[in-house]
Amino acid sequence: MSTSSTGPVLLTVRGTTAAKSVEAARTIHNDTAGSEPGKAAARSLGDLTHKVFTPAAGAGDMSGAKDGELLFLDVWDDAAGIQQFFSNAEVQKQGGALFTSKEPNVWMPARGGLSFHLPAQARKSEVFLGIIRGAVKSGEDAVRSFNDATLRGQRDARRRGQLSHELYFRLDAPKDSPELLGLDVWGSLEGMMEHYKATMGSGYGDVFAAKPAASIWQEAPGQWSEW
Repeated sequence: MSTSSTGPVLLTVRGTTAAKSVEAARTIHNDTAGSEPGKAAARSLGDLTHKVFTPAAGAGDMSGAKDGELLFLDVWDDAAGIQQFFSNAEVQKQGGALFTSKEPNVWMPARGGLSFHLPAQARKSEVFLGIIRGAVKSGEDAVRSFNDATLRGQRDARRRGQLSHELYFRLDAPKDSPELLGLDVWGSLEGMMEHYKATMGSGYGDVFAAKPAASIWQEAPGQWSEW
């Protein structure tokens, strides 16, 4: 991984679990990376937050994620701490116990990208995640297009339950092929799906070099060790 970025970065780890169930995966996770020593080691190198997601059960054909997959989202002080953490032999062993395959990526906030974070509505505790990812023709054009579409639709999106929106670029992507990650948090799965269906033709596809990958996730059920 490149360590050319300073400042907070986003680490995504998406993979297929080696466990036979989500509950079994939760146990492995909490006994390894989520244990008190595991948390202390990650935090000592700059891991500020750790969240776990599973495929959204009610998303149907829009899910883009398969049963047995897990998604971790972590915000780190910088990329150097991530590289040091994952070079540890014990961390590699723990990852092998939890995943049969996984893809870690480091993302930096998109310069000029419109982002927002809004409070959850009263008595709303569910958390859902919408992701779009793909190589774009031009980073600047992609940011401009997403910003425009977000501004046009943000009132309807909020009415349907959107809580936040962020744009990132993959840190180690080739300069001539930037890769964008759009990350939305919602308090309503139904509202998210309604909004995405309504805005599917909003022009996002024009900025991508190929068809982007989209997926919908939910906060992992059960008592996962997070911070």
